[in-house]
Formats: sequence, C-alpha cells, structure tokens
Amino acid sequence: MIVRIAGEDLDANLQDSTDRVLPTVEMLGDAAVMLRWEGVSEKHLESIVPAVWRLICELQLSGVRDVIPGFESVTVCFNPRQCRAVELAELLLLRVRSCQTAGSALGRELRISVRFSREDSPDLEDVSRLAGLSVRDCIDLLAGCRFRVRMIGFSPGFPYLSGLPECLRIPRLATPRRTVPAGSFAIAAGQAGIYPQCSPGGWRLLGRTEQRLFDVRREPPSLLRVGDLVRIDPCGPLVSEVSGGAGQ
Repeated sequence: MIVRIAGEDLDANLQDSTDRVLPTVEMLGDAAVMLRWEGVSEKHLESIVPAVWRLICELQLSGVRDVIPGFESVTVCFNPRQCRAVELAELLLLRVRSCQTAGSALGRELRISVRFSREDSPDLEDVSRLAGLSVRDCIDLLAGCRFRVRMIGFSPGFPYLSGLPECLRIPRLATPRRTVPAGSFAIAAGQAGIYPQCSPGGWRLLGRTEQRLFDVRREPPSLLRVGDLVRIDPCGPLVSEVSGGAGQ
C-alpha cells in the first residue's frame, strides 16, 4: 500500500511486511499530519498510541509544535516553514517501526481515592440496579478494574478511561446535568472518566475524588496522561453503609 499525503507518495520502501500495523498518514490542513491505525485491535491501540506519542515527544523534532494522542491516532502539528509534510511523515513512519512491540512503553500506574458516599454518588444506585448488582458489589467491581487512559480531552485534564466491565456499559443520562462537581468519577457508554473542573456533563456520577486532575501550577498540569493505568481506591463511608444497604 502506498500512503498518500497532499497528493505526494511517501517512500514505498517504508511499506513492508509490517504494514498491517503501520498507520496511514493524513494531512490536516497545511500544518498537521495525523497517524491513524485502522482495523487494529483495541488492545494494540492501547499500547501503540501512547508509545508513538511518547516517542515523537522525546524526539523533539525541529518545527514540531505539538503532539496530540487520540483513541486511534497521533496528530503532529508543525510549522510548515520549518519542515515539509512528506519528509516529516516519512521520518515519523520510520520511527514508528521501533514501536511495533510497544508493550514495554506503557505508562505509570496510579491509584486514585474515590468517595462513594450518598452525596458524591447520585447515580450509583441506579447504575447498580441496571447492572443487576448490589451497590457494594458495584463498588467492589470498580475497585478491581484496571483502567487505561486512552485520551485526554473534553476539558483540560479529563481522562477517557477504558477497562469498564461489560455489565457497567450504561448509556449516558437522557438529560445532562448543568453542573457536575469537580473530581466526579463517572461512566457512560463503555467508558469511565473523572471531571477535573466543575462543568456540565451527561455521564453517570458514581463517586468523587479530592485529587486535582488538572493544576496550572503543576508541570505537567495534567495528573494523568495517555497510557497510564488507573486503579480506584474506595474511601470514606459507602452509599450501601449510609443507606443501610440501598441498591441491594
């Protein structure tokens, strides 16, 4: 397969037997290229995207302004006066080859303390009921999850987390809330997330953490980054204890 970018062919020598895992390259305007992996398993995406993102950041290529990881892509923003898109794309593909066995490049493991109290968990009982679980079993299930940060977006520092059990793949709320408290741990449509700031939101709120996910005084400002593994540590009184077993 020949990858085309802005009407020009990339070096055909870059396309070999590893093509099944090499990304396609697309131009986004005149100052960004996107590496996208299509038809690739979620497990592979969970490792290759953060590995390639970190690799490109560490290269500190001249003219590169920003490197943005997504669910199945890495976008590289550059100054077109300092580098040509085709040359940059060829260099990126060459470097990506070294990340094809990227399991060792996964991120840190962090534990986040989450309160599952009645005040902090307005949707926990409904979610437990929809999942066919007791509240306590639902909390225990979440505490046993190994969540992977797939993307940071929506608002500064908001992590999109994979790894939610099938029984907790609950749809978003039909009517979003106008205000979601900062630190709210929430789920929706097969993903989990934590709201770094107070904002509107339609995800189901299951708990809340006091940890600051985004702080402009910190470097880097975001607590989590793509590829990190996140574990939830329940803390404080639980809904099931406060309510005398609600959700059973």
